[in-house]
Amino acid sequence: MTVIEARDVKFKYSDIWILNDIAFQTREGEFLGIIGPNGSGKTTLIKVIDGLLVPDEGVVCFRGKNIRHFRRNDIAKVVAVVPQDIPLGFPFTVQEIVMMGRSPHLGRLRFEGASDFEIVRMAMETADVLPFASRSINELSGGERQRVLIARALAQEPQVILLDESTAFLDIKHQIAFFDLMKSLNKEKGLTVIAVTHDMNLASLYCDRIMLLDGGRVHTIGAPDEVLTQSNIREVYDTDVLVDLNPATGSPRVTLLASHPLD
Repeated sequence: MTVIEARDVKFKYSDIWILNDIAFQTREGEFLGIIGPNGSGKTTLIKVIDGLLVPDEGVVCFRGKNIRHFRRNDIAKVVAVVPQDIPLGFPFTVQEIVMMGRSPHLGRLRFEGASDFEIVRMAMETADVLPFASRSINELSGGERQRVLIARALAQEPQVILLDESTAFLDIKHQIAFFDLMKSLNKEKGLTVIAVTHDMNLASLYCDRIMLLDGGRVHTIGAPDEVLTQSNIREVYDTDVLVDLNPATGSPRVTLLASHPLD
């Protein structure tokens, strides 16, 4: 079943077109990666899918219904976003941050009840941050904060999770841990995941399909071995790479080639 569908979506800031004729579908329980150079429209597309930006042309649908016909709270009940990081300001505790994910379900006149606290507890347990529940978010490492953001997203009880370069500031260990967790949620809970990333190898390892954007358009969309080719990468990134198979997984592996190799 199709969960998210974009139909000929166009979006512009002032008179500059950022997205042009974007069309794709994501199936229920799919893990879709979005890659592309800086300025190719990846984050703008995430905001359009989440309903934060309204397309100038075309529509984005959730289960066949135009997302513009949803109230903001109703979108947040089915779509959650995990950003790059939490702005460090007021020292909220981990539990308070995760409880923020219940906001769409509470409304203006309802306070948190026993069921909300149980959902938050389960979300923290799933994201492995329950031991940090009473600690300030400011005391946590980057990897720990990202798990808190996953817990907050899970507390929304969404059907779709959008990852907006969520591992951009993490080291290799925490990048793998993050994507391992998202893949397990994708498989075990049937969550549809749409992940923007600059890391082609992470996309290759974890995504069912990859969409390559170029200048606000879909250059290629398909299985990792259909998208991560030397010719596609050369054409979009203007960079020569070596693409072979990961000996451990059989997935495409992208290796950078130095412009001026050392002797």
